[in-house]
Amino acid sequence: MKHILSIAYSLDTNNFDEILEFKGESVRLTQFSTNFDFNLTKNIIQKYDGQCDVIVVTGIPPKLSFKGNLFSHPQAEKIRSIAKQTPMADGQVVKDVYIPWAIRQFYLKNRALMGNKKVAFYSGALQKSLMDVMVEFGCDLIMADPYFFAGLPFNLKNAKQLENFIKFLTPVFKRMKIKRSNLSKFDVTNLDLTNNLKEFFEADIFVGNESTFNLVSLEHLRGKTVIVDFLSPGLERRFKQVGVGDVIVCMPQVVDNPNISFGVLEALFISFGSALGVHAPMNADDVLKWIDNLKLSSELKELNQVPAGSENKFAFIIHPLSADMVFKHPALKFLKPYSKPLEKVAEELMALSPGFYYGRIKGIVSEKTGKEVEGLIYTVTETPKKLMESDPNVIYKKLTNLCHNADRRGASIIGLGAYTKIVGDAGVTVANQSPIPVTTGNSLSACSTLWAAKFAIDKLGFVSKKDEVYQGKVMVVGATGSIGAVSAKILAQTWREVVLVAPRAYKLLELKEDIQKIVPDANIEIGTTPDSFSGDCDLIITTTSSRGKKIMDILDVKPGCVICDVSRPFDIKEEDALQRPDVMVIASGEVQLPGEVDSNVDIGLEGNIVYACLAETALLAMAGKFESFTLSRNISYEKVLEIDKLAREHGVRLASIMGHGGFITDEEFNLCRVHALRALEDWES
Repeated sequence: MKHILSIAYSLDTNNFDEILEFKGESVRLTQFSTNFDFNLTKNIIQKYDGQCDVIVVTGIPPKLSFKGNLFSHPQAEKIRSIAKQTPMADGQVVKDVYIPWAIRQFYLKNRALMGNKKVAFYSGALQKSLMDVMVEFGCDLIMADPYFFAGLPFNLKNAKQLENFIKFLTPVFKRMKIKRSNLSKFDVTNLDLTNNLKEFFEADIFVGNESTFNLVSLEHLRGKTVIVDFLSPGLERRFKQVGVGDVIVCMPQVVDNPNISFGVLEALFISFGSALGVHAPMNADDVLKWIDNLKLSSELKELNQVPAGSENKFAFIIHPLSADMVFKHPALKFLKPYSKPLEKVAEELMALSPGFYYGRIKGIVSEKTGKEVEGLIYTVTETPKKLMESDPNVIYKKLTNLCHNADRRGASIIGLGAYTKIVGDAGVTVANQSPIPVTTGNSLSACSTLWAAKFAIDKLGFVSKKDEVYQGKVMVVGATGSIGAVSAKILAQTWREVVLVAPRAYKLLELKEDIQKIVPDANIEIGTTPDSFSGDCDLIITTTSSRGKKIMDILDVKPGCVICDVSRPFDIKEEDALQRPDVMVIASGEVQLPGEVDSNVDIGLEGNIVYACLAETALLAMAGKFESFTLSRNISYEKVLEIDKLAREHGVRLASIMGHGGFITDEEFNLCRVHALRALEDWES
């Protein structure tokens, strides 16, 4: 399999490792974002030199031509010369040939859209081949190169001025490092800037490449036409947010993958070019051969008010729940048979990973609207132990980076799974730093807990009801936590007696007061340990952050009791549950998504079944509620009622009840009932 390495020099979070199809063959595409770090870029290139087919570097300045001279930034030239064995590409030769031709073909069919317009170039120097062809359309060109490169707020009007400016600044460019802070933001809130660059901001059409648009402010593009070389899902979403009018995308659609830049396209041309006599470095004639071979159309993608396709995507972050799950990582799967002695080392090693895109979930369809949504699954590689031991700021940065990546891929909301929503301030900081809304999913997790508990209690049939109130006792362990507190508030309305257990007494007192405001006649007991209450309870819900530590003695639990274990890892270990066949231990939090769900990731569940926190994120996407719905350690009672209503409307339901060993069958419920009936005779005597 051919392997292309892509380095996004001007980005800092868009890392991935994917398989794409080109010319009937599979190609591995690996990308690292190096955020203008020359040494990191150099190290990566040297590591992969000779190990892959082509190395692509994007986000570095192209070679600039003026008055017969060719200027190449020294730092960019150093990058281009690092690899000694593997050919390198940056996509510029493909852009220089393809984009002017394609734009001209588009203009001939859409003269009203492009002819005789004011066209603003953030940098004419970086888009010189396109600038030359647009002069033929009778366009009035405005180039902001002085401000873009040097912060000088004035425009250039023609090629001669541009060449003089490049010549004047060449000595400065040679000494400047390539970095984000050297480029201007084009912020229209700066009144002096707006006045000095007035003609630029008043243009009809704005021209730039994807790297430029990712670095500048976009507010001035409202209602305008934009020409861009490559439109990622994240940039498309940003264009829509600011109200861009029309977007003309120059990237030919030869591969069905949102990450194909011109640099990667050039790498594909080089990798598959032997049959056409194309080799690295490519030239204009080589590009023409590929245009003819692929029968590339001159039609460019035109978006009128960028469509709402990005509204159909959500993202979700998972992590391994135990050290042995680390070996589900594709790079470590081959070690699975020998994993036990390696678990500790692997746990430490994988925690060094920055997190990455893991896969996708498709086919989720709302029963209410018929809207289909797609999930992008990301992972950090820390186990619960490592997440809780780590500096929260380190984890925040990893999670925020994945949020930015999801934004670029077109996701409109992202969910935090398992312990990623426990770290630090429970999602608040991540949400503040994320470009898209963040939810912990705890509102639907609380719902699914109650759904599962009700199902199991009714299935065993030991607790009677009177006026829709269970005539028994329920205990919530970890009651002051986010899920525990809201569960307790709802259970107090449907159970005769409620016990609240948590380690901090003052929080228990506060929670009891909150519940009694909602249910004044609620019968509530509180305590700091569960064992003194467990012998009288018909239902026990555990929702702690104990990371698998023993929280209660199951031998003291009443026969026929249902223990609904919300925590991951489980509060009740499998070996403890096996000691009590007369007690039903169930796992809460798993629900079923509507539609014919197709997933290429292993999250430890089957079919349409997913964790409730993931389902909440998907549900919000189905409902079009792109907001940070659930954050912090306090779940809104009203939010839980709202998500419960949304779930019923869109078709998110409780899946088959699961325990430590997987699905719990009717036979297992019946067997538990038989054991409980026998044990109750001795218990009550």
